Amino acid sequence: MPVIVDASVAIAWRLRDREGTTFADSVIEAGESDELIVPDLFWHEVRNVLLVAEKQGRIELDAVENHLQAIRRLRPEGDGEQDDEQVIALARRHNLSGYDAAYLETAKRRRATLATLDRELANAARDEGVAEARIT
Repeated sequence: MPVIVDASVAIAWRLRDREGTTFADSVIEAGESDELIVPDLFWHEVRNVLLVAEKQGRIELDAVENHLQAIRRLRPEGDGEQDDEQVIALARRHNLSGYDAAYLETAKRRRATLATLDRELANAARDEGVAEARIT
């Protein structure tokens, strides 16, 4: 079954000082046999979090590129087909950001599992009947 991976999972996999690394590892390992899918906004979120970590001194200068390359080696399929009306409706219904609603819309439309460490997003996914939205 395809797995929609949100940025929180990818970041926890790469930045080992964050909560959820065990869950992130299990998602990445499952990705060896399952198709990993990310909405196009995923890359913007990941770059931003890595740049902030660099500014805070949590990762070394120039480590951003190495982390991005490691994530890209997972070869997640990009999905830029989010339905604006559905994203907005999900955001309103569950009080989510537009970003989080885009992950949820992608999982619903693709009939995929949603892997997230975001409790509110996981709860919304469960309410929407999305498969195995779980957090650690």
